[in-house]
Amino acid sequence: MAKAELGLKQFLMGDIAADGGMGTDLLPLGPTVTDTAILTDAAPTTTDFNVEELDTPFYTQVTPGKSTVALSVYDVEPASLVRVLGGAASVDQSGNSVWEAPLEAPQIEQSIRLITQKNGIVDIPRGKVSAIKQFNFRKSALFQVDITIDILKPEKEGVSPVKYTKQA
Repeated sequence: MAKAELGLKQFLMGDIAADGGMGTDLLPLGPTVTDTAILTDAAPTTTDFNVEELDTPFYTQVTPGKSTVALSVYDVEPASLVRVLGGAASVDQSGNSVWEAPLEAPQIEQSIRLITQKNGIVDIPRGKVSAIKQFNFRKSALFQVDITIDILKPEKEGVSPVKYTKQA
């Protein structure tokens, strides 16, 4: 049996649990643009503190790099845009769905679940969602939203910021 994971089957997002842990009422967002979904860690940074008396550092501080999820989705339904960009969704007098951008940049924190094609599950209890709309008015491109999620420390004690479950 292969030990590798491949591809994204589903991207889910929802409110963080009331106790600060992983949310349980997660809803899909997508479809995901091919080859855009990735969870990465930035390289750690090292700060050396030097003193006159030594040629080597007196003290070295290593700071872990930030973990992020990045992906793009073609889901530009007004209710979906509110989930990642903020603003308001409504239905106008003609029955059309309408999205209105927020006046100020929203602070959106959500629980995230990524499910691989082989049913591996990556849970992120708390992530800060930032999104950029790309409303392409070309014949060769669709409207899409580029999403970046900064993985944050969960507010619930003892909960890991990222949990990966490999299905048996």
